[in-house]
Amino acid sequence: MKNKSNPKKFIYKNDNILNHHEALISIDERGFLFGDGLFETCRFINQKIINFEAHLARIKIGLVNLKLNADFQNIETKCYNLIKKNNLQDGIIRISISRGIGSKGYLPTNETPNLVIIQTKELTIAPKITNLTICDINPPTFKFKSANALQYVLAKIFAHENNFYDAIMLDEKGYICETSSANIFWIKDQIIYTPNDNCNMVRGTIRQALIDLKDLKIKCGKFKISALKNADEVFITNSTLLILPIDKIAFRNKKETIEVKYKKILVKKVIKLLKIRLGLI
Repeated sequence: MKNKSNPKKFIYKNDNILNHHEALISIDERGFLFGDGLFETCRFINQKIINFEAHLARIKIGLVNLKLNADFQNIETKCYNLIKKNNLQDGIIRISISRGIGSKGYLPTNETPNLVIIQTKELTIAPKITNLTICDINPPTFKFKSANALQYVLAKIFAHENNFYDAIMLDEKGYICETSSANIFWIKDQIIYTPNDNCNMVRGTIRQALIDLKDLKIKCGKFKISALKNADEVFITNSTLLILPIDKIAFRNKKETIEVKYKKILVKKVIKLLKIRLGLI
């Protein structure tokens, strides 16, 4: 059910709750100038944030990699305060962290503390037909959600311009990595496959929750696109949609485009097990 309240009514800017139109940032903010920061998106259902500890762990990994010392000790409390302040039941909470103000070229001079913005957003509704294609844009090597998401933006634009829901991204050697907005899984002969941690991709929180399930047989590795062509079922995962079964994938080559359609049988069991794991049923 769509929330009647404006999901952007209030936001957190560091320690202050502001009306969203009052949340101004400096043009010298490094997150704006260089994409120098990171972000995290979390799903909340019935005012409960799903799998928040996993999101917090990924934020910590990102901060270490970016050599950022952001203060986020009370970040969970702030998230719940904001959800209640905006009177929302279901939706998305986004945490954005920028290095702050101060630059000598690309070099940060740390003239101000880091900037932390927390905001709520409406839930994205999945399309009736979920189709994917392959794009020629390689994903970045970051394992967290960098504020500089240019490759993902371009991949999503490519998918949209060609009437697809999303685009599968490969590394420079042609190995499957992820889509522009999700991790990818496929099923062949009752076995679930997904790219391993060494592939260029964001290590999704829902992806890891599935891998940790003892009731599922999941093989992680490096796979070429032929694995998807021969799959029985395909699904993608992210914190917004949890699990989204894929109807079809268009495989392009120099001469033609071949469309492969997929079943939706075992994925129903996977969805149920994930919901149990996350405490949703």
